[in-house]
Amino acid sequence: MSDAAQTPDSRISEFLERALNAGVPFASLVGLLTAQGWREKDVYRALGTHIRSTLGFEVPRRSGSGAPAKDAFFYLLIFSTLATWTLSLGTLAFQLIDRWLADPLFSPFGQQLETYEVTWSLAAILIAYPLYLLISRTVLRDAAADPEKLESGIRKWLTYMALVIAASVFMGDLICALAFLLRGELTSRFLCKSFVVLALSGGVFYYYFGGLRNTDSAKTTFRRDRWMAGISAAAVALMLVLGFLQLGPPRAQRALRADSQRVQQLYQLGSEVQNYWKSHASQLPASIDSLPGSHLDPVTRAHYEYRPGQGSQYELCAEFAQPSPIGDNRPDPDTWNHPVGHYCFSLDASAQLGYPTEYASY
Repeated sequence: MSDAAQTPDSRISEFLERALNAGVPFASLVGLLTAQGWREKDVYRALGTHIRSTLGFEVPRRSGSGAPAKDAFFYLLIFSTLATWTLSLGTLAFQLIDRWLADPLFSPFGQQLETYEVTWSLAAILIAYPLYLLISRTVLRDAAADPEKLESGIRKWLTYMALVIAASVFMGDLICALAFLLRGELTSRFLCKSFVVLALSGGVFYYYFGGLRNTDSAKTTFRRDRWMAGISAAAVALMLVLGFLQLGPPRAQRALRADSQRVQQLYQLGSEVQNYWKSHASQLPASIDSLPGSHLDPVTRAHYEYRPGQGSQYELCAEFAQPSPIGDNRPDPDTWNHPVGHYCFSLDASAQLGYPTEYASY
């Protein structure tokens, strides 16, 4: 802060000097000046200047003058990590609800997890939630040493800003869930998603808005903090376990990605067979070497197996590491469903080749 900002107003200084010399009690002076619109802090600063000039010694200054900037830094980190892990937790819960309460009208491949969204959610929770707890613990430890920090203006401003954002997310999620319900989505899915939104936003509002209004002792406040930390940690741990149980370990995801590439390459190979059939008077290629491009397994680098059959019938075969993500029930004969191990797709060069939508999000 500049020297000009620290210098008290000359009118306050002059008034204090004359009034004190006249024997007016200082408590009355503070009341008189604040009643006239002067800030209490400016009045006390003028008193400090008067004491220094009259008695010849400084009023001791408390250390930590940079605390407001430090508090702003920590609270911004707290609310940014809070937004990250709560939104990710809600996204993960929505994905699991869509899987467990599959609606064929809104998710025709209901057994499939949106892998990208789930992995991003899990990664965000694993990083943001521990950081949130660590930074919150630091702030609470400072507040325990100095309870006046709970009344910090920076804390209140940033908390209210976070509550506005939380309220906006709460309304947006509920509007989205209600819109799907009005379009005909299953009521059970709407109720479960609404419960998730209410639980997350309600927890945030209860903790932070209640903290702003809380007039209990510091001991009661910190006991409440521990309870909320325990409840949130239990909820996060439960969702992480459920997410990993549905998603599987990274090794399984790598195998699934390899199978996705195999199916995509077989689809390309099938398209080339169809083009050959159309351009060679309804004849199938004699071997895979008659087709353009390199058709190799992405892991083993072995050639895919091509078996021409009668008329326009043919087979494409590959070795798969896992079953296809939507299971063994095929919604139509053109899907690229497959079990684990060696499997051959029976295809028709004269028919439309179905796109492997079961792997669309991998």
